[in-house]
Amino acid sequence: MNEPDISRWSLIRDMFIFQIKLAMDAIRDLLLSPVSVICGLIDIFKDHSLSNSYFHKLMALGQQSDSWLNLFGNHSVGNHSVGKHSLDRNSSDKNSNKQDKDTDNSEVMGEHSAKPDANVDQLFSRVEALLKEQHSKGGLTASAKATIDHCLNKIARTNGSSE
Repeated sequence: MNEPDISRWSLIRDMFIFQIKLAMDAIRDLLLSPVSVICGLIDIFKDHSLSNSYFHKLMALGQQSDSWLNLFGNHSVGNHSVGKHSLDRNSSDKNSNKQDKDTDNSEVMGEHSAKPDANVDQLFSRVEALLKEQHSKGGLTASAKATIDHCLNKIARTNGSSE
């Protein structure tokens, strides 16, 4: 099998998004831990039924937030899976058609409101589409990307010559 190469920028993007998701997950866990104890104690002292249980409602909220965070990209939204790894994105990026770009741009520009089942991957995709649009217009992101590429290439050459 011929496995596609992963680009430097796709890997940087994936690492950046994963770190943000990990931070969001950690904050959620820090908040849910004491709240779950309080909810459980209230349920015990008030003798709540399963349908009125604050603890079980919190568990349902936790499942929703887990699906929304989509930490490892294994949840799907609608009919298609989101949060695919870079290898899948790279091959689809090279072969993307105009209809997909038009749909992405219309969502970024606010023509479609955020769906209630949207997840963090879709939010990152919208931001990425906006940055790509700015890059194609030669905005700030184009010069920043060129500068970062130059520095990363210099580091790679330095590391390559020392080995």
